[in-house]
Amino acid sequence: MSELCDAIRESLSVADPYLEGGSYEGQSVDADLDLSFFELHGVELTRCSLAGASMQKASLYNCTLVGCDLSNANLDGAYLSHSRLVDCKLEGTRLTKAFMRSCTFARCQCRYFNLGESKLENVVLRRCDLREAFLSDVHLRKGLGLEECDLTGADFFRTRLRGIDLSTCEIAGLTLGEDRSELKGAIISAEQAQDVAVMLGLRIRP
Repeated sequence: MSELCDAIRESLSVADPYLEGGSYEGQSVDADLDLSFFELHGVELTRCSLAGASMQKASLYNCTLVGCDLSNANLDGAYLSHSRLVDCKLEGTRLTKAFMRSCTFARCQCRYFNLGESKLENVVLRRCDLREAFLSDVHLRKGLGLEECDLTGADFFRTRLRGIDLSTCEIAGLTLGEDRSELKGAIISAEQAQDVAVMLGLRIRP
């Protein structure tokens, strides 16, 4: 059993379970641990595995995760504040109906990532692979930073992108509503105009 698991199990014995501080490297969380409503405060995780973890409505405050595996973890309804995820694996991870404030995701693998119906405030995704990710019905408070992300085939149905800068991202094949109103007011580059024209059903004469 890892030190991280020991610390979590000890924390789970109190009425309002939380883990504060500490750095853990190269450890795994047992799949049988139910981390619903669990709180992490100022914790640093490096190359740790929480793949498939059950973390519904968990909270992360001022946490840093580097090179961690959260594939297929369930964080529906979670709260993330002032936290950083760098080089993490988030393929198939669920964060539906979550709330994120002042968080950064950098160079993360987020294919099939599900952020449906979440609320984001001052969140930045930088150089992330978001191919075929689900970002439908997302409420963007105070903007969303998308920098050099691959959004190929991502689902933005009913997510208003007004004022969002997509100019450094790959945006081919986005899933949008029938009237494509999600893109109204979004910022794109001249090179992306053809991708947007295809989404709008336009035909470009060579």
